[in-house]
Amino acid sequence: MKLQHIYVYAFFIVLFFHTGEVNAQISSMNYPVQFSQFIFSYPMINPASTGAINNNLISLGYQKPVSGFTGLSTYFCNLSFVPYRLSQSSTKKSIIGARFFNDNEGAFINRSRFYITYAFHASISGNLKLSGGIDFGGMNFAVKATPTTEGASVFRLDAGSGILLYNDRFHAGFSINQLFRSVFQPLDERIILPTYFNISGSYALIYRDNAEIRPHLLVTFPYYRSVSIQSSVYGLFYEKFILVAGLNYRKNVSFMFGLHDLHMFDNELDLIFSYSTTVHKAALSITRLEVSIKYEF
Repeated sequence: MKLQHIYVYAFFIVLFFHTGEVNAQISSMNYPVQFSQFIFSYPMINPASTGAINNNLISLGYQKPVSGFTGLSTYFCNLSFVPYRLSQSSTKKSIIGARFFNDNEGAFINRSRFYITYAFHASISGNLKLSGGIDFGGMNFAVKATPTTEGASVFRLDAGSGILLYNDRFHAGFSINQLFRSVFQPLDERIILPTYFNISGSYALIYRDNAEIRPHLLVTFPYYRSVSIQSSVYGLFYEKFILVAGLNYRKNVSFMFGLHDLHMFDNELDLIFSYSTTVHKAALSITRLEVSIKYEF
């Protein structure tokens, strides 16, 4: 049996055993914060995306609300690399990576996650490729002490898995996250990391040297007892300027500007800024600023 077949079978076995409903008695659920710049950080969503575009890459992202809430901030770091010399004619590759994610909620609540990632990529027909990926790590939920309450810190294991079909013009992916349904109770409130699923896809409508137009779609379910639908239209012009418009259905809209392939230390860097604001149907108005950096080495 080929190695890529083993990954696909293992993925669906895991999927079968994690399709139950979340216990209705859980008082609180916790999902990772969704970035409007999800199109630049697919490995956070689907570990099979690790190495799909760039083999050796480090990416950083930061998000901060500037209205609606104070004291909130989120940042992440993704690292991926090929652990051996890769032949130019190779049709298979293994990618190892690491991911760190931190979410601060005010001065007292901090959630940190760290994962080790592995992805295997293989050509299946022409330039069409299939990848399977897993990540394994954990989350630390910390509550700092106040003058009237004690502090606490709890660590629990976590994992995710995914598959990805892609080539230069399109991708289609499916992933399952928070496989262990870990439960935290640092103080009185009981918090669960519910298992959820992601479907993502993109297709380059225009794919030329001076212009690339590529819509993206991300569907996450369940997402706080509902479904999250995010879409973006990515534009790259003259191989240098990035323009993106995004919509998080019934929640917010975002606009991004970036620079592509900036030359730095004999390698290439992407720099992207975004502004997102709440749509009129949302219950609370929140404006966020985000910045991300991708550096290929």
